[in-house]
Amino acid sequence: MFKAIGKLFKTLGYALTGRINEISEIWGEDPYVIGEKYNRIIEEKKARYQTITRAVSRLMSSLDKQKAQLENYREQAEQKEKIVAGSKIAGQQRARELKKQGADLETIKNDPKIKEYAAKNADASSSLALLNADIANLEQEIEDNSQELKNFESDIKKMQREFENINQERDRAMAKVSSAKERRELYELKSGISNDETAELLKDVRDTVNNVENRTKLAKKTSGYENSSEEQELIRLAESGGNEEFFNDIGLIDETPAPKQADTPQKDSYQE
Repeated sequence: MFKAIGKLFKTLGYALTGRINEISEIWGEDPYVIGEKYNRIIEEKKARYQTITRAVSRLMSSLDKQKAQLENYREQAEQKEKIVAGSKIAGQQRARELKKQGADLETIKNDPKIKEYAAKNADASSSLALLNADIANLEQEIEDNSQELKNFESDIKKMQREFENINQERDRAMAKVSSAKERRELYELKSGISNDETAELLKDVRDTVNNVENRTKLAKKTSGYENSSEEQELIRLAESGGNEEFFNDIGLIDETPAPKQADTPQKDSYQE
């Protein structure tokens, strides 16, 4: 929580100084912000996924209708084939009957029943030709749509795998960024980069202590207290007789030989 508060204050500071790039960098390195970016990518992909799945659903429904229509066309074509075949059989049977009755070829062709069978045959044959054409076209459409549906289904499976991979990548990225930030903070703490303000404060404190000590020493010297102490010590030594060996110890020895005295004749204590 304290890190978040510190980040908020730093962001406000950058905002007030117009340093927008620093704001973007601060929040862009946050693992949860990165996670939200991944979530936004996932949501956009899910929207496309839903659009594709709806289109595929419509394509599947259309394909089912085409298959049902194809089945209907085939049934109609089968009926027409039977009508064509039945009209021929009926015409043949009627022609044999008329021949038995002794009718000639022209009479048989103009027979109302023969004409009726011929008309039904022609109509069924024409309808059958159209149906066969429709069947061929519809079969081709179904084949193309089925292949397209397989491609879309493959794309949908890829998108599903991609969702799973992106989710895993998001989790790895968030963990990686979080770990990297922790390591960077440790490195910065170790190298003192992140403690510049603390180091500066410590320097100021030390300088203040040194200044106080120096001012105290200066006050002591200028007050005469230090010289007075030295004089008192010298007086004490003088009163105690001093130490003659001190001058010898410090090398202050008078090495000049003393002058020799002339020999004076001794006066006789008696008269010769």
